[in-house]
Amino acid sequence: MSRNLFARYLWEINTLYDRGHVTLKELNQLYRDSFLYDEADEEARLERRTTGNDDDGAIPRRTWDNHRREIETIFDVNIECRKSDNTYYIADDEGYMASEMTHMICNHFAVKNMLVEADHLKSRVMYENIPSGYKHLTTVIQAMREGKALNIVYQSFARDEKTEFVLHPYCLKVFRQRWYVVGWHEPSDDVRIYGLDRVDSMTITTKKFTMPANFDPQEYFEDSFGVFRNDGVAVETVRLRANDEERAYLRSLPLHHSQQEVEIGEDYSVFEWRLRPSFDFKQAILAMGANVEVLEPQWLREDLRQKLTEMLNLYTP
Repeated sequence: MSRNLFARYLWEINTLYDRGHVTLKELNQLYRDSFLYDEADEEARLERRTTGNDDDGAIPRRTWDNHRREIETIFDVNIECRKSDNTYYIADDEGYMASEMTHMICNHFAVKNMLVEADHLKSRVMYENIPSGYKHLTTVIQAMREGKALNIVYQSFARDEKTEFVLHPYCLKVFRQRWYVVGWHEPSDDVRIYGLDRVDSMTITTKKFTMPANFDPQEYFEDSFGVFRNDGVAVETVRLRANDEERAYLRSLPLHHSQQEVEIGEDYSVFEWRLRPSFDFKQAILAMGANVEVLEPQWLREDLRQKLTEMLNLYTP
């Protein structure tokens, strides 16, 4: 697929989401005004008119129908037509919002679109870089789409030597500026998670695999914080008291989907989660500093107290 065609799919998704309902005529006009429309599009339109196959659109109806099918296949976004006024719309925009990857990609594209059309603003919009993201990302996605295993040469942070293995890629997840692939690790015969930034090389093999019907990525990470499941850590209720400033941050960006604000005081709130209090979760709590206090479980209070003591000792003369 050409980069330009992929960009057109993203533009079409974003335009329909922003506008709600759009006729094909309106979509054509919007496309002609976009940064994607170029001389090649105009030449193709004139050629279709010359041969009598043109419907006077930059996006002919047949092309548009093909785009709708490809968008549903690639992004799982269903575009339907309302017969009463012949307008097109995203059939399940809440589902589109729930698809984190599709929504993230489209948001990124929407910003890029605006910056291309307002070139003088480029230096005033700064992105957070994800250095691990894109070298192997398209390879993993292609392997998942074709149902083929990957041959991976991997350099772990914990080991000096590289390892080579075959992985059946089940899903992708991003966490704290790093992309991870989750899949069936053939040598150990279980599901494992690998950071793409630690992949030395990756190739798609000819070996086919079938995605297990009982593997649901959302369910797999249901009780986890971050990217690792930590099956050795039990799922339990964590209660935390946050001061007035920190509770505002937690309200605007919950740590986990299970978050609930169970008590509201004048200058504090108590939040509750149901999850595995893993290493990543502890790090997130410690990052809030003196703005929060873990109330329960007791073992987690003690564990964090020990870590804070060790940190303090590093700065004691």
